Amino acid sequence: MSLLPEEIVLDPDSAESEYQMMYEPGEFSGEEQNLVLLSILLVFALLTNLAAFPIILFRRTRFGNGQFAVLILCLTVSDLLTILVGILGALILEAGGMSWVGSGSGCAVYYFITSWLLGLSNYLIVCLVCMVLVKRSSGILSRLQECRLLLLSLFFLTLLPAIPELGIRSTFSDPLLGSQFCIISTQDGVYGMYVVLKFLVRHLLPLVLVFLCIIKPRTRIAKRVSLILVGEPAACECGPSGTELTRPHECPKISGRCRPDLLRDTEEKSSIPALLEDPVRRRYKLVLAISFIISSALYLLVDSMFHIQSAVTESWVESQPIAKAELADSKHEANLATALHFFTFVQQIISPVIFIYAEFFVK
Repeated sequence: MSLLPEEIVLDPDSAESEYQMMYEPGEFSGEEQNLVLLSILLVFALLTNLAAFPIILFRRTRFGNGQFAVLILCLTVSDLLTILVGILGALILEAGGMSWVGSGSGCAVYYFITSWLLGLSNYLIVCLVCMVLVKRSSGILSRLQECRLLLLSLFFLTLLPAIPELGIRSTFSDPLLGSQFCIISTQDGVYGMYVVLKFLVRHLLPLVLVFLCIIKPRTRIAKRVSLILVGEPAACECGPSGTELTRPHECPKISGRCRPDLLRDTEEKSSIPALLEDPVRRRYKLVLAISFIISSALYLLVDSMFHIQSAVTESWVESQPIAKAELADSKHEANLATALHFFTFVQQIISPVIFIYAEFFVK
């Protein structure tokens, strides 16, 4: 049986001596496959994100240089940090037999940062797919300032499922092994609420929002929220009778020499303007949304199966004595743990690949 540190639940009212570790660090049936998988994920994630980062940072991409491009940059930075904290940290823990050499507060902070970065990446994808983003200024600092309310909202929203990590994580010392482990030490009810909150806020809500945006894009709610968080769309009125001038020119209403990401139809009488979007950007959003829906749905499925399997195994162990060898031979839970590692971080590889594909290969 392979136990992830985030799935070990101890009763804080019980003495530590009651919980004898039932495995040696090298006896995880899934330890080798976890090490191989995490190593492959780390290599591919670093290659794809380090390739995408200088492109979006220094190149005038096909997405323009407006708020949409700024959020792609934020997503790439968030994915890089998730790789360095989440994948690299998980690889180090697996290589050390899941032993933790730091303090209990360090254990809590590590899982807090990992959870927060994963949630931040998910909600940045939601913003890229669902929101109406525009270009009004040419400098990167001014464009970040236009998005400051949106980025602040994402910062606090993604803290919600991560904050419980600070209260439920602790270290457990095993005198037989001479090591300590970073575990969840809480009551079953609190642990259940933590799992539900993580499911709903960090994974299910972004999945539902992206799915709805694919089914019905550009809803009035999306436009209203976009107007509040990132401002009005840009409007070019340099043509005859205040119409849009299609040839390249320096528009006094739009900084820079290229077309804005989104144009407003100035003849639209509605308070929410009609918007025209670049086809390359539409293709990027569609592929990104589909990949996110698939990876998130598979993560939720595998995570649910893992929790059910863990609960069944715990009940079985408590109901009858079991030899250590028999417990080690149970590979189903180890395979689920390996699959859970994969679906947790696979989107950090897919997102930059989709950006590079849209930038260089989409016609």
